[in-house]
Amino acid sequence: MKNLRIILFLALGAVFTFSSCDAILDQDETDFGKGPILAQFASTSGDLNIIKDAANTPIDLEIPITFYGGKNVPLDRDIQVKVAASPDSDVQEGTGFELLSDTFTIPAGETTANVGIRVFTEPLVPFEFEDLILEITESSESISETNTYTLTLKALDENTLAGTYDVEVGEYYNSGNFIANYGGTVTIEAIAPGLYKHIGIGFWPDNNDFYFSVDEDTGYITVSDKDLNNGDVLLNGSPIMTCDNQYQFEMVTCDETTVKSTLMPDGHHVVEIVTGYFRGVGATREFYEKLVRQ
Repeated sequence: MKNLRIILFLALGAVFTFSSCDAILDQDETDFGKGPILAQFASTSGDLNIIKDAANTPIDLEIPITFYGGKNVPLDRDIQVKVAASPDSDVQEGTGFELLSDTFTIPAGETTANVGIRVFTEPLVPFEFEDLILEITESSESISETNTYTLTLKALDENTLAGTYDVEVGEYYNSGNFIANYGGTVTIEAIAPGLYKHIGIGFWPDNNDFYFSVDEDTGYITVSDKDLNNGDVLLNGSPIMTCDNQYQFEMVTCDETTVKSTLMPDGHHVVEIVTGYFRGVGATREFYEKLVRQ
């Protein structure tokens, strides 16, 4: 009987202990599926390069809206969202753009909808960049604190080199040896008249940007070894090589025949650039690109 009493006592004690732990855990339990549904834009900002033409052709585009919260899965009901121009927008609704509708629906079973807008290009002045700001003003659910979207309109003249380019020729040299060809696409951004930003280099598209200017009469390109704040430009952590600074190219010709822009008869710009980075004599990294604008 003594053994039986001990076993029963231990069993009862175990039941009491587990029940007490469950009660404690219940106090801190959070249900992540019952939070508010917050309407917001899918991203907070973007850029639009606009090449001015004689016809001043309007541009239609779509900006996605979505929601956050609840279980972050499609809902079993529609979400109605109302959008308007923000009071902080440089570009005014009616004269600079129009909303194709001011009310949009994220359908049940979906997570996004698109806000359609039409940008009027006639009032835009090349290189006077302006922000078009939209805001969510009403929602059938709730509205996120980040309820605005800023679209920077970058008006450019017809002769701009800004755009997306296909790499027709991409050559990479390392320490006196040809290593590989590369392809893909390259983005060139306009900064000011005749001044551009080349995004990435070769196999390293991130955090390896540099700047160049173009002589309008000759098309000759000058790659700068300085950034917009007059700091030294580094590629992969080493000083950039240009045709004009103290670092000598060992494999690639860098002169007016290989560093230039050309407007082709079909209207496409071709940009040729030579650059590299210096890691010591005999250890240079050099690049030649021939880019064709899409």
